[in-house]
Amino acid sequence: MKTRKPTEVCITIDTEFSIGGNFEHPELTPIAEPIVLGSAGGKEHGLGFLLDSFAEFGVQATFFVEALQTAYFGDEPMGSIARRIAQAGHDVQLHLHPCWLHYDAVSPARPDAAPNDSCASRTDAELDYFFQFGLSAFSRWGLPAPIAVRTGNFEVDGNVFRAAARYGFRSSSNISVPIYRPPDESLVLVGGKHRIGPILELPVFCYDYPMRGRTRIRALCITACSSAELVFVLGQAREHDLSPVVILTHPQEYVKKKDHRYRALRRNRVNQNRLRTLLEFLQANRRDFVTVPISVVDEEGADARCLDRPAVSVSSGRALARMLENGINDRIWWY
Repeated sequence: MKTRKPTEVCITIDTEFSIGGNFEHPELTPIAEPIVLGSAGGKEHGLGFLLDSFAEFGVQATFFVEALQTAYFGDEPMGSIARRIAQAGHDVQLHLHPCWLHYDAVSPARPDAAPNDSCASRTDAELDYFFQFGLSAFSRWGLPAPIAVRTGNFEVDGNVFRAAARYGFRSSSNISVPIYRPPDESLVLVGGKHRIGPILELPVFCYDYPMRGRTRIRALCITACSSAELVFVLGQAREHDLSPVVILTHPQEYVKKKDHRYRALRRNRVNQNRLRTLLEFLQANRRDFVTVPISVVDEEGADARCLDRPAVSVSSGRALARMLENGINDRIWWY
């Protein structure tokens, strides 16, 4: 009997700063370190918590680090954050939020127009500028050129993949259908691995659940899914031989904030426990699962199973339990 390969699990962390309301209220400045570090009580509950947890469980993750914010902040402080992540042994790849180029007077994205945070429906000249700008930031940070990309808000079209190929990218994780459904139905992908031209696209893994007579789709995210759902979906992915399973998270998910300015922070115990439950499950099931960064996902079998609809479902009971837990966690400061 042939032994199955372990299911690959990619934990991906979008690492980015915040406009902080500056577009609507120019007197408010964008926010840098608080949204990533999440420092409270002398401890980092965001990035520090993630790096410590990954080190404890021997996990190598992929951090998609946003580079276009250098149009406002300059090379620091994100440069030191990116280098810290790389020095901890993790995969550092490119994240693009083009709204930051509103602060760049020479951008072909027309900074005099209303801010636009989408990479979709852009011209070749605009996309070329986004990639060139991001790659130059990595170079100035002293990091290897990224080979994987994730667009902001998962807004993507075929032109983005063509632009990524022009700049030597090999892979991407640009698709999360519950967050942004591409108008091009060929890009409506909910898991697996797919060849889009020369780019290996690894969508965020999705599952569905019944609710009020409808079937809804949910992305596999730490902040959006209960611990029970995370473990169940991984088990079902293994049973259905679905690989890789791409999971989405952000450093700011591990803190609670009083307002969008990140002025008062505390630990988000629920989300921290979810991540640790996930890592404990993966460690306990190392024969069946292996955590890998996006850049080294096994390319064999791309498009062998075109996941254009979820192959994994959770019960309405699990979904209701998650909704209750999330509702309490969102509304009660001390929970």
